Amino acid sequence: RGELNTRREQMVLLAFDVIDKDKSGILDLDDITEAYDASKHPDVIAGKKTKGAVLREFLDTFDGGEKDGKVYPNEFKRYYANISASVDDDDYFELMIRNAWHIPG
Repeated sequence: RGELNTRREQMVLLAFDVIDKDKSGILDLDDITEAYDASKHPDVIAGKKTKGAVLREFLDTFDGGEKDGKVYPNEFKRYYANISASVDDDDYFELMIRNAWHIPG
């Protein structure tokens, strides 16, 4: 499993803050609904899944341990630490996070 250096951790926490629209310190379905357009997901387009189901699955991607519908900063960091392990370049990692969550910079 990867570790986040200071720069990468700051970028991941910035993304968390951008997604956390209500500034509760926890990502929930409402935050993800605003950040992720499930209507463009192939399974929604094909009629295989509802937007709600896709959003819950997407949230569960980050929800470590107990799937309680809430993602805490440490869970979000853990998810990205695993991704970070396969990305050698800090600039590319930052670009990937900025593009994924539409963060200018």
